[in-house]
Amino acid sequence: MKQKFQTLKKAIDGKLHWIVGAVIVIQPALDVLSYFLGELGNNSFSTALRFLLLMAVALLGFVVSDKKRVYVIFYGIMGAFWVAHMANCYRIGYQSMVADTANFLRIMSFPMYTLSFITFFQKGKNIRKWIYTGFAINLAEIVLFTALPWATGNPVYTYASLGLGVMGWFGVANAQSAIIVLVMPLAIFFAWKTGKYLVFLLSLLLSFGLMFITGTKFTFYSIFIIAGAYVFLFVLHYKKQCLRYVVPLLGVVVLVVAFRSYAPMMQRESQSQYALNNYQNLVEESLKNSGTDQEELDQIRQELEESGKEGGSSQEGPTEGEDVRLKRLRDSLMGVYTDPEVYGPVFGNMYDRFGVYNVMDAYNYTSEPSVLSDSRVRKSMYAKLMWEEKDFLTRLLGFEYSDMIYGDTIYDLENDFPAVFYFCGYIGFGLYMVFLALFVVMIFWAFGQDVAAAWRAQKDKGCPKPVRALCAFGGGVQRFLTVEMGAVGMTFLLAAIAAQISGNVLRRPNVTAYFAIAAAYLCYLTVIQRRQRGKEK
Repeated sequence: MKQKFQTLKKAIDGKLHWIVGAVIVIQPALDVLSYFLGELGNNSFSTALRFLLLMAVALLGFVVSDKKRVYVIFYGIMGAFWVAHMANCYRIGYQSMVADTANFLRIMSFPMYTLSFITFFQKGKNIRKWIYTGFAINLAEIVLFTALPWATGNPVYTYASLGLGVMGWFGVANAQSAIIVLVMPLAIFFAWKTGKYLVFLLSLLLSFGLMFITGTKFTFYSIFIIAGAYVFLFVLHYKKQCLRYVVPLLGVVVLVVAFRSYAPMMQRESQSQYALNNYQNLVEESLKNSGTDQEELDQIRQELEESGKEGGSSQEGPTEGEDVRLKRLRDSLMGVYTDPEVYGPVFGNMYDRFGVYNVMDAYNYTSEPSVLSDSRVRKSMYAKLMWEEKDFLTRLLGFEYSDMIYGDTIYDLENDFPAVFYFCGYIGFGLYMVFLALFVVMIFWAFGQDVAAAWRAQKDKGCPKPVRALCAFGGGVQRFLTVEMGAVGMTFLLAAIAAQISGNVLRRPNVTAYFAIAAAYLCYLTVIQRRQRGKEK
């Protein structure tokens, strides 16, 4: 039996590159399937396929790994935490274990995928090549599935209500914009790696063109990040010979800046500003009807802050003067927060759940339309108010997913790191951050090794120590930051940034897969590859 298992394992090892490639290139097709099922009213089948793929990758990683103890420890900690979380949810009254479990698996998909892909790097051959080739294929798929609906006369917009942004058969705009950005660095690296200049230019056209027309802030500003990073990498390694690759990248930046007024993102910002101006007029009218203005509100807030009140109740209770000021502040803003013509309909569910004064207090009694109109802020405030109701044990282990649903409104956070914090509590969030921190440690450890190697290389040149230290640092940067490392690092950092400012990265398996691959790739370049080279020596 053991011999058969070893034979099977060896056979799988030989096919790992094919399996990894298939897992990558199937992602856009699954997104398109999910889109059409969603249009039919139920995409639970594609969601189930995503979870089955996650389970299959996790199981495959365990089967081929030579270090099964790592898997046992990881899944043991994960299982123990989940049991404790569920037990606490039962203690306070579980609303939906199924929804909560699905949410937990989405959160854990990043470390689960990452652990398996690290194993694939250890056991497979040419995994790197299959990964950046797979990302290039995905770029072609995304361009195809974006162009087809427009070519057939059935355009799909990033912002359907505004008719702005070019989006293909993909269901969630934020998630798809993150995918587009995460695919680009390695797709461009593949094109550069081919050594064919026309392929490189085509990759720039497709990549940056798609990011420009998608219309989200993340895709638009990532153009400058990716182009700038590649300019730095090519200058670092090719000096005067870099112009062949740098000039097109600089040309992209110049064109984007020159035509920025035509960018869907800028047009959306203009329309959003117009809407905010309308709300500003409504707010000012409401304040006028209450017999106050913005200047008086600011004065009341300042008085409360000076007395240590800051718009809320102190532990000792408000003084008489503070109580009067707080009442004036609430009365002045009541129309802004509750009138049907202003923000009453927006906060209706939150008032029913938490009360008007608690919502106003959570918002620190602001009257800024840019804050009150922001759905991300609204969801964040809902989570904050829900968190304040929980006891210490629940804060240790997190509350359940259904707590973020009230009536027919889902207040699930868009930003990923706060979502992990609220759903997993202090313990779960801490463990999650430790896992992410391991990759930061790997990066600095590998960079330190390269600086040390550059320092040793400078030893025989007889330079003064300050000069030697500076040369060692520069040499370390050049050794460490290869074009490949830069491409992978870009993907990893952009994914982390997207998780915080855009969201739909850590809890969307279709996006998480790219983040996990980048993390595993980083582990290979900083640790696994170096150990393999050390053994060869």
